[in-house]
Amino acid sequence: MKPLPFNISKTSNRSIGVQHDRLPYFYDRLHYHPEWQITLIVKSEGTLYAGDSMSRFGVGDLCFIGSNLPHLFRNDGKYYEEEAERAEAISIFFDRKSLGEGFFEIPELRVANMLLREANKGICFPAGSLPLALNPFFENMKQQDGIALLQDFLTLLKHLCTSESGQTISSMAYDQSQAEAAGKRLDQVLQFIFQNFDKKITVEEASKACNLSIPAFCRYFKLHTRKTFISYLNEVRINAACQLLMEQQDSIGQIAYKVGFNNLSNFNRQFKKLKGMVPSAFQQHYQ
Repeated sequence: MKPLPFNISKTSNRSIGVQHDRLPYFYDRLHYHPEWQITLIVKSEGTLYAGDSMSRFGVGDLCFIGSNLPHLFRNDGKYYEEEAERAEAISIFFDRKSLGEGFFEIPELRVANMLLREANKGICFPAGSLPLALNPFFENMKQQDGIALLQDFLTLLKHLCTSESGQTISSMAYDQSQAEAAGKRLDQVLQFIFQNFDKKITVEEASKACNLSIPAFCRYFKLHTRKTFISYLNEVRINAACQLLMEQQDSIGQIAYKVGFNNLSNFNRQFKKLKGMVPSAFQQHYQ
């Protein structure tokens, strides 16, 4: 399965789409669409994979996904253990022509146009970093239409443009051809990692999962993620470890083993490399 070219449903009386999802877990296959997507995480935690990078998401975070940026919201493992509706998000979808040809090119929206270009690499705004009370604001946008909807949309863009808290995710933007080129194999590898990161897995096993020789696989993976398979796998494992450390139910050694490390020293080293601190300091920070 390749990154899916999603079709966002539109209605005749709305140029801006608002979608409210309540699910056991978010859709977790690599996909893309020409529309920009502004998503408020109402419930749940996990890892956002966007372009060639990944970042944690949690309650209250706002994620701005660019046009044609391959992405997926992967919930933490506990969300796959029962079929309760525990993942919830409200998303806004729009494209450059939603408000008319050339709308974002007018002088008054020059800063917004710059924001859209930056959002093509994905931007995350941490919970509480925007002056808007986001939950009621997004809930209100679900009910709005006409001029009221446009006013709310432009108000949201204004706050995103003036915020200094946004954190860029991917190192590059994608056009449609690049999104398509990310291809079937990358999604196959990601699904293989998600299902097996807590076990000992090798480059050879990953290459077999997408029917490539080891040299061809390594070239392909580095091309599309800008990382080696092992460094990417370690990053997935460390992101999973972060959630377990915040829950504080197991020792650091137990957590290292649970996410696929069989050597505590290597776990500590990789964790510090990615997070800038050792696991014990990370855990104390969230106590």
